[in-house]
Amino acid sequence: MPALEVFNRRWRIGSDDLVIPGIIEVLVRAGWLGLVITLFVHHEADTSRCEQGKYLLRIFLVGSMVILGATLITTVALVYHSSRGTIMDVAPRKHVPNLLITRVILGIPEVAWNGMGSMWIILGLVMCHDALSILMKALVIYTWVAIGVIVIGVWLLFDPMMRPNRQGPNEGSYLVEGGALGTHYIQLWEKRCRFLCCLTSRDENSSEAFKNVADVFASLFEESDLVASDVAAALVLLRLKRKQEERQEEAIRKNNLHLPLSRSSTASIGALQSEGALPHQQSPRPEWMKVGSAYHFMKFALASYGWPWFVYGRFCQACCSLWKHLHCCANCRADPSLDAKDNCCLCNTAALKAITGLDQESISYITFHNKIYEVPFFVAIDDETEHVVVAIRGTLSLQDAITDLTCQCTEVEGAGLPEGCLAHKGMVHAAKFVQRKLEETRALREGLASRPGYGVVITGHSLGAGTAVVLAALMRPQFPNLKCFAFSPPGGLCSKEFALATQSFVMSVVVGDDLVPRLSMNSLHDLRYKIMCVLNTCRQPKYRVLAQGCWYMLFGISSSSLESVSTIESPSQDRPLLANAANAYTYHSPKITQESMEDVRMTFSDDDSRRCQVPRHTETPLYLPGRVLYCNPSLPEEERLDVVSSEWEYRWGDMNEFTQLLISPFMMRHHLPQVVLAALEDVAQQVASPS
Repeated sequence: MPALEVFNRRWRIGSDDLVIPGIIEVLVRAGWLGLVITLFVHHEADTSRCEQGKYLLRIFLVGSMVILGATLITTVALVYHSSRGTIMDVAPRKHVPNLLITRVILGIPEVAWNGMGSMWIILGLVMCHDALSILMKALVIYTWVAIGVIVIGVWLLFDPMMRPNRQGPNEGSYLVEGGALGTHYIQLWEKRCRFLCCLTSRDENSSEAFKNVADVFASLFEESDLVASDVAAALVLLRLKRKQEERQEEAIRKNNLHLPLSRSSTASIGALQSEGALPHQQSPRPEWMKVGSAYHFMKFALASYGWPWFVYGRFCQACCSLWKHLHCCANCRADPSLDAKDNCCLCNTAALKAITGLDQESISYITFHNKIYEVPFFVAIDDETEHVVVAIRGTLSLQDAITDLTCQCTEVEGAGLPEGCLAHKGMVHAAKFVQRKLEETRALREGLASRPGYGVVITGHSLGAGTAVVLAALMRPQFPNLKCFAFSPPGGLCSKEFALATQSFVMSVVVGDDLVPRLSMNSLHDLRYKIMCVLNTCRQPKYRVLAQGCWYMLFGISSSSLESVSTIESPSQDRPLLANAANAYTYHSPKITQESMEDVRMTFSDDDSRRCQVPRHTETPLYLPGRVLYCNPSLPEEERLDVVSSEWEYRWGDMNEFTQLLISPFMMRHHLPQVVLAALEDVAQQVASPS
């Protein structure tokens, strides 16, 4: 931090990212230098072993020793200077660009010298007995491999789309929407998205979607100059701080058993919006919002994914279950009215039947057609609960990911909805697609006609959950008793008005530290500011932070490490990662004392006079829909050997609890549909047989 600038270009690494690669190169080159010296001594002891070219071999070995020695000294100096300072303090690393240029210049004679040696070997000008010839060939091959690795590294780290310089008297003007830097970043990310567009099919929605995604990425990265290793180091620091807070919470809970566990205390730092704006709803929950019902309909949400998630983690058992439902080449003779778009053996349909226990007659409509804004779904008759179920698939393809990333707000209009209801743009488009297909095929109405008195349930997981919520709001005027079960819905889904309007017909389920229900543009910008803050307060070099992060992944976080986070002073060999616990996560502002969506500002140092503003796409805070059932593992993290089989506790939560991201090793694991199903099964058993 900031990105390294060499040859008048900005690169995708920082000046402190050369420590580990440099150490590896030093060790490898030191070994080869020792081998060359041994080869030279062996050659000089008896020059008669070379039939031809003994003087050429001597010249080549001497030149190789000189080049290797110079490169080794330069690399050692590069490692030393790259390891100096902290992540944000770049002054001690001011010589790194010059050393890197010197190292690149030394590569020119290395390539030329190695090319000359290669020609001598190819032309037969050097011919020796014993191991001399083999070792020389190995040296030449090694050098070419090393050069190739360096070239690949340069290609990966080179930024072909030069970013404009932030320096200058009008630096602050670059930060506003439509400014030079903002416009450039939108164009930069759109070019990158266009490259992805080449990997997927082109349709009428692609152009608009990729422009929207580019705008989202630009708003996240245009004001920062972070590289990937900076983010990794910041996540280690945030996780360390979060772990410390969890232990403090556990200690408090031991003294007060009735105090619920907070999963977002870290989120209180630098919040982008006021969390007191949503009134607490005193109205009782609808009777149908039960854990057992959620567990039942989660099977339909899981079934919508087809065979990939069904076989995940239990391949042999799943294949045996699928076997009796498979129909080889059935897709070639299938009823075109089903519009399945399944594979040849109808594996997705077979998995759907195996998970839900439905037969072919109970499936009114099924399609696995998938494009941007067009998601797979199926309509089935559930005689067990007397409902016709519409289950929408979650994210499982690049097209789905583009739909997820189109996260600007758009208005949702429908009878019974208050004015000003906003929702996730990509999911609104997906919901309108499903609604249009239901009207065209009449699958839902025909299912209800065949089962008079049955109700309607719309369900889904992840992207499917967000789409289901919007679809339920659009279709509720036609089906007033409609119910919606949203499993792990995205946090950036509903505006305040829309979220409150869905509380009578939407039940959301959030499991553990799941990333997605806490994910929104607001929480991402908040996380970005936290990252900037912890990097600014970190007093360790980056390589030590990353090394400790690797250690934590392998062996867990020790108590001494947690104590070092809050220790203001400690021995030099065990310095705290952060300056101190009191101000490590505080945004300093000379003008305000309370953060809110309207007036949040921050300054990281007295020298930073950059004019800050509310980030784009965060003007409207977004929340989870409906009533939220929160399932959390009852066992401490150290005792969870298997997340799926862990015991779970549950409570009804508030949408305000899920507005901030939690840095946790389970933040992705808890989003898997199998984990959600296992958590609901465990909780449903607790409800059915309380002890």
